[in-house]
Amino acid sequence: MSPLSPDTLTPRPERPRPERARPETARPTDDGGSPEAAPVLALHDVRVTDRAGDREIVHGVTFTLTPGKAVGIVGESGSGKTLTCRAVLGILPPHFEVSGGRVDLMGEDTATKTPRQWTDLRGSTIGAVFQDPASYLNPAITVGAQIAEVLRVKRGLSRRAARRRAVELLAAVRLRDPGRVHGQYVHELSGGMLQRVLIAAAVAVEPRALIADEATTALDVTVQAEILDLLADLRERTGLALVVVSHDLAVVAHLCDEVLVMRRGEVVEQGETRSVLHHPRHPYTRLLVAEHEQYGLDRFRHPSGGVMTTPAVKAAREAEPGAVLEVTGLDVHHGRGRARRRVLRDVTLGIAPGEIVGLIGETGSGKSTLARAVLGLVPPSAGSIRVAGEDVGAYGPRQWRALRRRGVIQYVFQDPLRSLDPDLTIEDSLVEPLLIQGVRRKEAAPRVRSFLDRVRLTPDLLERLPAELSGGQRQRVAVARALVTGPRLVVLDEPVSALDSANRVQVLEILKELRASGVALLLISHDLGSVAGTADRVAVLHRGELVETGAARDIVNHPVHPYTRLLLGSAPTLRGRPAGRAEREALRALPAD
Repeated sequence: MSPLSPDTLTPRPERPRPERARPETARPTDDGGSPEAAPVLALHDVRVTDRAGDREIVHGVTFTLTPGKAVGIVGESGSGKTLTCRAVLGILPPHFEVSGGRVDLMGEDTATKTPRQWTDLRGSTIGAVFQDPASYLNPAITVGAQIAEVLRVKRGLSRRAARRRAVELLAAVRLRDPGRVHGQYVHELSGGMLQRVLIAAAVAVEPRALIADEATTALDVTVQAEILDLLADLRERTGLALVVVSHDLAVVAHLCDEVLVMRRGEVVEQGETRSVLHHPRHPYTRLLVAEHEQYGLDRFRHPSGGVMTTPAVKAAREAEPGAVLEVTGLDVHHGRGRARRRVLRDVTLGIAPGEIVGLIGETGSGKSTLARAVLGLVPPSAGSIRVAGEDVGAYGPRQWRALRRRGVIQYVFQDPLRSLDPDLTIEDSLVEPLLIQGVRRKEAAPRVRSFLDRVRLTPDLLERLPAELSGGQRQRVAVARALVTGPRLVVLDEPVSALDSANRVQVLEILKELRASGVALLLISHDLGSVAGTADRVAVLHRGELVETGAARDIVNHPVHPYTRLLLGSAPTLRGRPAGRAEREALRALPAD
């Protein structure tokens, strides 16, 4: 069995069930295809039930997908988007079942399919690309061999023919040097490259439909633009039908003809994408659009007036006296001997008390290396790092341990599940840093409750484990844990990249409120809208160098450096389209001066 196939999850054949009456939605769906086009996929009042809890989770989803058409499904976490897609693929989790309605694939009711028939359908008729490609690829086998295996199993190609076709597919998804990539393993490729590998595998046997479930959520804007271009190109060239699941309304606006808005398992609004997103009728749709625009790039591209000052192309803003973080002339090298290479070059950056500085750049630009240097996890090769007046760049391991015990610097990870002990209650996780500082547990309890309130969480969560919280709740717990020791500097690495719009807004609003406490924040993100809407200043890092810094609004409205213009031009918005591939390549080729 292919490690790329959804068949790694054992499907259970569904019994045919009587149809129920279709619930009235906010507006009827429009087929969007020509009258002659037979539907590739059709959902008729599909309902999904959790047998364990004896409750219906998805309440009557209906849409039709014709060749070359794209339907988007948006909504907050838990709205039923992914369950709907899993029902289409026949890979619902244990205890879940399609309890009403029907799913037709190429005109046939999938409820009658046997496990063997499902195996034939997946890949050949319908494929899927999920959010975390590394979870769907075998780390012990080269990525090319995994694609070739799909071709041999599904198409019966010989080993040589399958390898040749796998290389062609890797080239088709615009991976440079596809022959070399074919022989590489998962750990040797970036997230964007892995996502393209997964798309290559998904389209290897030319399915009629493809489900893309948060396929670009964690990617840099430039890589995201490449993936969106690729999906649009596949639609145009092959007539591929798409179901796009995303919490990013701009992605759906860019790619989809029709959109379904789901909330608590129900489709509350449905129709032509532009109409729904530009003129929403349902209150929940209006809320989603408002949340997106609050931290989207659209509002920054329409300034309300006043004089805009353009930052100089020279990147470094000199660290000011009294700054909490003062990075001056920082160089960092990785490797030894001939493998030694410079990953940060002459970086100078300051963050004042109560200031939020956003750090943006593609994967490999040096963002995480800069954060690790500030946290004492990688040594500087040259330059200095001062935090709250202390020259931490010269500290040894013992001094760093003492600094961390004092809680002067704290860190918030992208995935709080990796930073919160799964066996500790939320209360114990929040109390632990204070106990390390010597605070008695009796004195720590009221302090913990105070910080829980600051991140808008209720005391009843204190007795729960991390796994019992939603993603947004866990991230707010991680922020509270970072703040409870009273740090002078907090480094946040992609704190909202995996959150839906509602949770993203809550976390970003909390960060902005922290200004009043005087804590300095370094916000690392590939989400340009979140950075522009939260940070006071933005620093752009490219190939280890700061190429542009300035006020957030200035950077967004008047970018000077070609790389900054490339990043901004690659980001889709609700009311505009990202730069095309040719324009992006032209921006990459422009000189910095």
